[in-house]
Amino acid sequence: MSYQQGEIVMIHKHRLLSVLALGLALPGCASIVSDNNSGTYIETDPEKSRCELHGQDFTRVVETPNSVMLPSSAAPVTIACKAEGYKNTTAVLDTKLDGWIFGNLLFGGIIGVAVDAARGAGQKFPPRFSLVLEPERFKSLTDRDLYYDGRRKAVEDKWTRIMTDLQTQCGSGVPAGRPDCAQGLDQAKSERDKEFAQIEDKRSKAKVGG
Repeated sequence: MSYQQGEIVMIHKHRLLSVLALGLALPGCASIVSDNNSGTYIETDPEKSRCELHGQDFTRVVETPNSVMLPSSAAPVTIACKAEGYKNTTAVLDTKLDGWIFGNLLFGGIIGVAVDAARGAGQKFPPRFSLVLEPERFKSLTDRDLYYDGRRKAVEDKWTRIMTDLQTQCGSGVPAGRPDCAQGLDQAKSERDKEFAQIEDKRSKAKVGG
């Protein structure tokens, strides 16, 4: 190896060590530009429901609507809400990759991403979470159907947005050689249909009158 080649290798090594040192010097960040906590605004129908949140080494009790700071290490978080005249309702809050992970591709390169993975960083809870509690009883079949038709419409809108985002990321249609795109769309449709089936099952079992 020539002197010039050896000097270039040393420069690259110093750069690599500098990036690693920067990532490790910021333990409260993910790992360079984002932290591990995220705020979630929790709302329910009806309002003023009492919600208990339980996760890994994490417990909170709030009255809705309310904002809660959630550490990513607590995921997944179970949220159980109750209100007078409504059935107790439970859902799960989980994290997703946030946009700051791409900041590390610019600032920290592979090392930055590796530090993120080691810390569980780059993951965020959704900024807003809505939960609709099911009435214990409906006054009439019309009231029942209005309620469940609304639930079905909300599910349809949600999965339409998700599938539109998937199609946008994959380009128009499903490109040849991208089985992950087709698989993602099929999975989204399957999950949507499961939620539809759950709604119809609850509709058929709902108490009316009395």
